[in-house]
Amino acid sequence: MKERVHEFPDRRSELRGGRIEDPAPERQRSRVGGLVWLIGVAVLGWLWYSGQLPLERLGYELRQWLGWEKSASPPSSSRRVQAPTLPVLPGPVPPATIPAVTAAPPVRTATRDAPVEVAAGDGIPLSISRGFRPVGFKIGVTSHPLPFTGRPGSLHRRLPPFQGPVQKYGRIDMANGISYAFVLDTDPQGYRLYVDRNRNGDLSDDGEPLVNRGKGRFAGRLRLLLARMSGIAALKGDLELWIFSTDQSWRDHSLRFYNRTQLSGELQIKGRRYAAYLTDNLHPDGDYTNDGISIDSDGNGQIDRATEMHAPGDGVTLDGERYRFRIVR
Repeated sequence: MKERVHEFPDRRSELRGGRIEDPAPERQRSRVGGLVWLIGVAVLGWLWYSGQLPLERLGYELRQWLGWEKSASPPSSSRRVQAPTLPVLPGPVPPATIPAVTAAPPVRTATRDAPVEVAAGDGIPLSISRGFRPVGFKIGVTSHPLPFTGRPGSLHRRLPPFQGPVQKYGRIDMANGISYAFVLDTDPQGYRLYVDRNRNGDLSDDGEPLVNRGKGRFAGRLRLLLARMSGIAALKGDLELWIFSTDQSWRDHSLRFYNRTQLSGELQIKGRRYAAYLTDNLHPDGDYTNDGISIDSDGNGQIDRATEMHAPGDGVTLDGERYRFRIVR
């Protein structure tokens, strides 16, 4: 059989029934073109809606180019983008009104040149911040027990490395609910006292421990901030606690301590000056308002513990007059 040769080799052949042999490429190109046209229309529409395609300006430029437009300035776009509405920020809040605080009755500042003038009566207020200043250890006092146990308490959350075989745990309770945890390490080379000065439960981050400064098992000086312990900002310097042990206190499972920081002032009664002292002795907690007052009534430069140390609320007889003092901050 003789092979049939097509007269038009570049022309698509037809199958029986009159159908195109392969129409898929044509339909695909048609669909792509339509999609591109739709995307272009959508982009142009969005540009015009957002104000980025001002049709009036484009028309003006076209008319200028053709010579039909005589106006010197192009028209402004009629399509404007509305600026977003920003929230209105509130103005500065006025400070709250603080109610007035009624101050204690004024007391003249106690200095060597201007002592506190006192008249006879009951409940005479003596202000520590205005009439007294720290002078160190001037008057003999009584020590108080500082109990310890063989096991850490709730304030001993982290401990330093110890050198001794046994440790003694305790706490120092001061005024205003302030407590300092301590632990005494019975190091054979010398007992060491660790104190949680920053009160964070960690006794390993408070600097070097106190070392023994005495002849017995332990004696050392703990310094705390006087203004913080007393609650009186005018009092500068340190509050010093002397902490020590004796054979008897060790048998009683405790150390001993007392406050070495005392306050001094002067009272003037009927033209006569009297040296006065406040010792944190009755309740050694850093609060000088609850321990009474000591007055050198005979002027010999010493305080007689039997006759010149007065507990809170005690009456004091000076120059034949009766006085009752109330210590305030």
